[in-house]
Amino acid sequence: MEPSSPTSLVPSALPLNPLDLPEILARVGQFLPLWSSEEFRPAVLLRCSLVSKSWQKTLLPILWFFYDSYKMLNVPSEILVKHSHYFRIVHNVVASFKGPFHCRNLIELSTVYGQEWSRQLLADNPGLKRLRWAGPHHSRIETLEQHQELSLELKALMKMENLNALDTFGFSLGEGLFVKVLKNNANRLSNLTLSTVEGLTSIEGLELPYLTELDIKFGGVDSPALVDLVRCCPRLQRLSVTGSRSKSPAPSPIPFSQHGMNLDATNIKGSLFDRLAQNITECCPELSAIKVAANMTGHDQYFLDDREYTAIVNASRRLESFSADLLQLDYGLTEALVGQRRSLKVLSLSFFSSDAPHQQGNVDYSKGIHCLRRLKASLTRLNELAVIWEKNYSHACDLATAANSINSDLSDNNSSSTGQTSGFQEELLAFFEEPWGCLDLRNLQLCNFPLTRTQQMSSPANSSSPVDASKTLPLSPITPSWRLVEPVKYISRAKIIKWELAAILLELDIPSLTKLRHLKLDQLTYEREQS
Repeated sequence: MEPSSPTSLVPSALPLNPLDLPEILARVGQFLPLWSSEEFRPAVLLRCSLVSKSWQKTLLPILWFFYDSYKMLNVPSEILVKHSHYFRIVHNVVASFKGPFHCRNLIELSTVYGQEWSRQLLADNPGLKRLRWAGPHHSRIETLEQHQELSLELKALMKMENLNALDTFGFSLGEGLFVKVLKNNANRLSNLTLSTVEGLTSIEGLELPYLTELDIKFGGVDSPALVDLVRCCPRLQRLSVTGSRSKSPAPSPIPFSQHGMNLDATNIKGSLFDRLAQNITECCPELSAIKVAANMTGHDQYFLDDREYTAIVNASRRLESFSADLLQLDYGLTEALVGQRRSLKVLSLSFFSSDAPHQQGNVDYSKGIHCLRRLKASLTRLNELAVIWEKNYSHACDLATAANSINSDLSDNNSSSTGQTSGFQEELLAFFEEPWGCLDLRNLQLCNFPLTRTQQMSSPANSSSPVDASKTLPLSPITPSWRLVEPVKYISRAKIIKWELAAILLELDIPSLTKLRHLKLDQLTYEREQS
């Protein structure tokens, strides 16, 4: 027997553990929790970083990838300074920590005007990809020092040349500065959000060839040229607009002679949204998603009228998603949406009551339900439908019904209260009873459906005291295949009354929606179990 060689006595190398590979460990680290509720408490990841130098080297960049001033208030400043070179995303709106920051590889920054550390971060991170920047309104810039601060801020902003997402609000950028900032990033900018940006009357010469998503919130500020931004975005796919507080006239034509975009002043009379519709028709062939939100700041509510909505929907060549805030649904918008039935897949309509008597007094609730019946039967390719009435809408409906009852009483003292509201009730029953045309629906949401007080009081459960929902509501109102998801423990009996009536009516036709997977009725969400 030959003696063993010295090398044979050396144990073979241990097999490599997958967690020793930085690529795998980094992926695992991304799933370790950093937050407890809203507070930064990365205990698990911290313990893991102490396992070895290799683990620490891999996990520390994950631990400090994202800095959020609000959620990290409990972290000592010296710890933040020590690890700030790892930061890739900084959200420092609260500005509790003012640096010094040592990060040179930021990809995203969210900050506010007037911070020296913020200007330094802009200067140190020319490769920044996403910027959210909140500035002062013009009334706050009064002293020489404030003007100098703003000048430094704008100079730092104008050095950005790699942004693909820009979100600014509360700024008066001025003509040339605004256009220059966008021009500097035109070859990369794909997402632009502007809120209360003032003083913009011209965007001549601007081209944004790669912009696909645009969000404009007018907010009552004087920037008429904002509505013409869509003319610079030939690849625009998604547009979100929040209405003006007042019906401002459209801006004067802008001489885009190099692009053949000269507009005839006689053809643009009307609101900003008439002009917007014309711009979409002429310059945005790829626009497929439109969201129009109402401005509801205090008593300055502004809702688009039916003609404006109709023009915007008709302006899109292939509308796939539409969302709108409405006082009521009228025939013009209804037929415009039906005209998009071959492409429309997502529809969200939110109904609000108005504080303005001249607006709310013109709402025809029966007409609104009738138009919903038309959409329900005609939009055959819908995948998602949400119809939401805000909480005061049903009350407004009751008041309108009561007014109709009084008028009917004056004309016919023998008419019953049921007969006085029969028009609305008939439309409501027809909405539930008629077959669905949109058989491809996967998600359906009906919230605060405006059942009248007469319908609500027909239920014996008319107490307003809260009740245990788990004991009162059946878990499967439609078929046994539906289950309640995240049930609400306590809700008012008024809600239960409305829910019971809606559930009974929904039983009539929900089974025909064989592709439906998610159903939300008021506060209750149901999910169809896979067979």
